Amino acid sequence: MPALLIKNMPPPLHDRLRQRAAAHHRSMNREVIAILERELNSATTTEFPPPIKPLKPISHDEIVQIIRDARDGKR
Repeated sequence: MPALLIKNMPPPLHDRLRQRAAAHHRSMNREVIAILERELNSATTTEFPPPIKPLKPISHDEIVQIIRDARDGKR
């Protein structure tokens, strides 16, 4: 079975997790699994947007034109 090691957990967070596990009559490991299952199965879990298509390269002439347009107040 896969395992996960959490390093450098802040002591206050560790204490809150320990208290929460005790309140739910679970081990800390089981409490973490329950939290992860609930959050990852939540309907409000944010979906990542589709990847952004790479932009086409801008030529030197296009850059010069953009600068000219900006100077002339066209952009």
